[in-house]
Amino acid sequence: MTPADVKLWAWLKSGHMVGVFVWIGGLFAVYWLLRIHAHSPKEMHEKLTLMERSMALMMDIASAVAIGCGIALILKKSPTNPEGNLLTMKGAGWLHIKLTVVVLGLLPIHGMIRARIKKFSQGTITAVPQWQWTVLLASITAIAILVFVVRYAMAK
Repeated sequence: MTPADVKLWAWLKSGHMVGVFVWIGGLFAVYWLLRIHAHSPKEMHEKLTLMERSMALMMDIASAVAIGCGIALILKKSPTNPEGNLLTMKGAGWLHIKLTVVVLGLLPIHGMIRARIKKFSQGTITAVPQWQWTVLLASITAIAILVFVVRYAMAK
């Protein structure tokens, strides 16, 4: 692997991590804004909708960066496995579980939050269910455990 490849890997990994942190932070912030919005006085609804839309745009961009850099990391040869990509690496079962958690946990919550913002902006304001928060926290916890614990256990 050339030094340029190692640099590109580092940039992709950094982009993925920054994208994930901003995306998760955006999900948290918009979720709680929606909870506040449901109980706020009517004169605050327009301002809250503008805040939710702008934070959701940031959340959308961050998710695109995280997913794009993540896909590039999966397909690119890694410095730890120059013969192949992450999918062919020994002990990469954690990656499949992580992708499943992202697809079944984070992406649906992202979509539900975006749909709720659209409904709120159209004047249909209902309470935000607590189970969405539970799914979001469970997904993030599962990903953290996979990345920090299971990944290293499977690699050995």
